[in-house]
Amino acid sequence: MKHSVIEYYLYINLCLVAKLLQALPLNFALFIGRCLGILIYCVDYRHRSIAYRNLRISLADRFSAPQLRMILRRNYQNLGMSIIETLRIPKINRDYLTRYINIKGKENLDNALREKRGAIILGAHFGSWEICFAVAGILRYPFYIFAEEQVRNPLLDRFLNQIRSVHGVNVLKVSQGIRQAIITLQKKMFLGMVIDHGVREGRLVNFLGRRVRTPTIAVRMGLKYNVPILISYIRRICGPKHELVILPPLEIKRSDNFENDVIDYLETINRITESYIIRYPEQYLWFYKRFKYSNQRNILILHDGRTGHLRQLQAVLNMIREEADRIGLEIHSKEVKIDFKNKIYSVLQTLSALLADRLHCQGCLWCLRRFLKQEVFKELQSYFADIVISCGSITAAVNFVISAENKAKSVVIMRPATLLTKRFDLMIIPAHDNPPQKSNVIRTHGALNLISKKYIMSQASSLSSRIRIERDLVLGILLGGDTKRFRISLDLLGQLIAQVKLFAERNDAEILISTSRRTNLETEKLVKNEFSNYERCKLLVIANERNIPEAVGGILGLSKIVIVSPESISMISEAASAGRYVVVFKPQVNIGSRHARFLNTFVKNRYIYLADINQLASILEEINTYKPDIVTLQDNLPVKRAIKRLL
Repeated sequence: MKHSVIEYYLYINLCLVAKLLQALPLNFALFIGRCLGILIYCVDYRHRSIAYRNLRISLADRFSAPQLRMILRRNYQNLGMSIIETLRIPKINRDYLTRYINIKGKENLDNALREKRGAIILGAHFGSWEICFAVAGILRYPFYIFAEEQVRNPLLDRFLNQIRSVHGVNVLKVSQGIRQAIITLQKKMFLGMVIDHGVREGRLVNFLGRRVRTPTIAVRMGLKYNVPILISYIRRICGPKHELVILPPLEIKRSDNFENDVIDYLETINRITESYIIRYPEQYLWFYKRFKYSNQRNILILHDGRTGHLRQLQAVLNMIREEADRIGLEIHSKEVKIDFKNKIYSVLQTLSALLADRLHCQGCLWCLRRFLKQEVFKELQSYFADIVISCGSITAAVNFVISAENKAKSVVIMRPATLLTKRFDLMIIPAHDNPPQKSNVIRTHGALNLISKKYIMSQASSLSSRIRIERDLVLGILLGGDTKRFRISLDLLGQLIAQVKLFAERNDAEILISTSRRTNLETEKLVKNEFSNYERCKLLVIANERNIPEAVGGILGLSKIVIVSPESISMISEAASAGRYVVVFKPQVNIGSRHARFLNTFVKNRYIYLADINQLASILEEINTYKPDIVTLQDNLPVKRAIKRLL
């Protein structure tokens, strides 16, 4: 195989560095290793970010962000010393073992040797694991290493294998195939392997709270050829002093199902491995691709408590679940309501996010710790998320910080602060918010919602069990409530009621009505007086008195025409998504340019009919008579395509 000049240059220099380090006093060489580790920690942003993310995946529920950052710093120091120790392996001898390495469980190796069955010795990328091969060689165990090649740098691979085999240990390359490994075991030798490779194949098994693909080669060989499996690990006690632990052979009850036995073995191995990783997290190789091949995704939902915002978040989560089911992913989710200590702190937190960047947010969380309520901060800090989704302006900056902390994908619904628009992976912004023209922006006409054909059919079926519909024509009415710019006056409500009853009498229609949590007492009282004993009213739900979960969905499912009050973007969007005729009565006050743009967009696209209150009956008559084509709002489709790319 031909090698480049650069490869030869690196190989020669690595050999020279190894010779120099072998000539230095041990403690001074390890001091260089610690300094090397700190240097790598400071400059290797990419791997440090990956390692911190893996720490979050595994230990976010056990350690705070500053603690994880300290663990990672120590981890790099240990890595630096381990690199030095690997290069100094030719200097290790029996006196070195006696002085610096405390071996526990050596009798387990001796027993396996006496039984003449060979053994599989399983380790992980933990501690200074390369020293283990020197120990095996010096103690004259018949030991083979089953190792992956450094494909990108064959000369580095040659150098490492020369170091590993300097004390008589043999190296089997994975490229040589499983056959050589089986022959080694049949010759009653020891075969050393690592169990924590990140692989595309393998079985999905829990490891540190995450379902990850775990290689099955060792377990399958052990079961098939009746070879004992021993788990071993080495940990640094202090400086050059280590503790090497060899556990007794695993005891697994065999069954008639080989694949089930494989899973049982893997689960036991992972539980043992994660137990010592949790005890000594600073000694594990965290930037290894252990968690890359997982079928699990954690979703964090950030909301401000507003019902409309929460529904949009739930709609996106449902779309994620649908796509995840299609491609075989397992979704875990958590909702957190964002509460700041006061309103000023919400502004300050946004300003802090504007001044920050994703890289330096990792391991910090200062702005969240300082400005959020303590219980909210603890929830956010202790949960790892692959995707963070938020809705509403006050949650967007929190989304940015917590997605940076987890190295997660970020999704925001509704337009965030202007300077934050470039900082999210996906933004779902309605047209009335004037979204920017960017590749990460999905433009919608209205608010995302849970309405689908399947949903309204199930809700209509549930509501039908409560009420009796006798006529073909059903008119639904969804009344909202007061906002900063809108209020349903008694005069407006009186006109609405008169127009509705006029239409119902003329067209032999039945009526279904629901108010909302925001509806004021005066409106509720008048609605009850007018419809409680009205024979054509088959359903009257006063949400603040006695709500039913299927009220809105059931009304949308059973009605042919739906009347909606004009103040709620979410409620109008839900009605327009149901495949029904939707009539919105015009507000009698100025409700703002943003809301006006929304209504005009819906009228222009024929999702709704906008009617003067005193002409409502006429509009309803016209719709019922001519039955124009229904245009259904389909905002979910572009969002689903974006989610497919995101997952």
